[in-house]
Amino acid sequence: MSAGKAGGLRIRTKLILITALFTAVILAVIWLLFVVFLDDFYRLAKNREIMKAAYTVESLLDNDANTLADEIAGISRATDANILIRKYKNGKYESVSYLKPRDILVNGSAVNAIIESAQNEGGQITYTFNGQSGTARQSGENDSMLYAKIIEKDDFTAAILISVQLTPVDATKTTIAGMLIIVSAVSILTAVIIASVLARTLSAPLTKLTVSAKDIGTPAYKKLDGRPGCRETAELNETLGKASAELQKVDDLRRELIANVSHDLRTPLTMISGYGEMMRDIPGENNADNIQIIIDEADHLNRLVNDLLSLSKLESGMEKIELSEFNVTAALKELVGRYSTMRAVQGYTIDFEYEKEYVIKGDEIKLTQVFYNLINNAINYTGDSMRVLIKQTETKDGRLRFDVIDDGDGILPENLPYIWDRYFKENRAHKRAGVGTGLGLSIVKKIIEAHGGAYGVISEPGKGADFYIELPI
Repeated sequence: MSAGKAGGLRIRTKLILITALFTAVILAVIWLLFVVFLDDFYRLAKNREIMKAAYTVESLLDNDANTLADEIAGISRATDANILIRKYKNGKYESVSYLKPRDILVNGSAVNAIIESAQNEGGQITYTFNGQSGTARQSGENDSMLYAKIIEKDDFTAAILISVQLTPVDATKTTIAGMLIIVSAVSILTAVIIASVLARTLSAPLTKLTVSAKDIGTPAYKKLDGRPGCRETAELNETLGKASAELQKVDDLRRELIANVSHDLRTPLTMISGYGEMMRDIPGENNADNIQIIIDEADHLNRLVNDLLSLSKLESGMEKIELSEFNVTAALKELVGRYSTMRAVQGYTIDFEYEKEYVIKGDEIKLTQVFYNLINNAINYTGDSMRVLIKQTETKDGRLRFDVIDDGDGILPENLPYIWDRYFKENRAHKRAGVGTGLGLSIVKKIIEAHGGAYGVISEPGKGADFYIELPI
């Protein structure tokens, strides 16, 4: 087997082999039943037939001799059996029979011996013998089967003896065997042809899918046209198409991520390097303003690295959620209070509306980061009013909801599904000089999902945006 190729049989070969094997097993069972064990089944059926006749006769023993004789004659004609009944009473017996000439039951001595054997065997006996009379087989005679049963009644004892001739099955077996040879050959050939057609129908689209799947995730990938093969292959074709589109999207996001990270890392590094060289080379530039710029850029670089690490840990599951009960309303109120300088210096208004305080079970540090990211996002994009509104409400299904609302330019409808993706940025002008890392909403998404909560955004162009989260109480 050459390198790079998967081992094993093709689906076409497997399907042909399985179908042929299944057909062969069915034919083997038919051979066993109709040829090998035909004589055994025939004898078993005959044994059941004469035992059933014996039970019928037993139910008629209480009738008078004439009635019993008529009933026995009917049973004998229906089953082609020889029937003899001896009823013993007070040391004597009377016989009622329907017998053919030369039958073994015509021989009184043989009957006595059979009755004695039945008594010795617990009351009933079944055996087969050559010919019809149990002595020398005559021309045209077949083997016979005999059943004897002793019945004990209150006022008499009865012996029921029934014999039937067995039809030879050798000729039937030969005929069936000849027919089965033809049937087997035709069945196997037909099974192979049907399996080949079916395998070709299944394997052809799978082969095409395999070839096209080698280009999955690249612009060269193309879905098969129409409805290839059966329903499953058509669904697989659709799935591969969607997977290719998603992989292409992931690849585009990866390139965009690398470009964004490279840009976001290069910009503060360039600023730090440039201002550092300027302070070193130009007299008088070593002042507090330039040093503050270097510090601000270093802080931005630090935030970017921390956000990348935090998001990476959340996505990989390395950073666990530490659950504890805490007053989420008080924690959010305290966080809003930290923006007091921004209120006083830059004129921003951040209002927090709530009716009562709630205690929930969650990771206080992680949820504080969620509120921090949502508030900063609202501040970055708020309108001329420079107002951000935070609302705390309880939903009808018993969840605690937080809405962070700005009155900025809003979000285009086609961008709403992607607003939570990392580094997704709309072409909206920032109202605030400082910008984030582009990872804040992605971090919010991961933390809320880890808490079993919900998140979303409601927005229309020109009407601001309402970013909301819902947490279990």
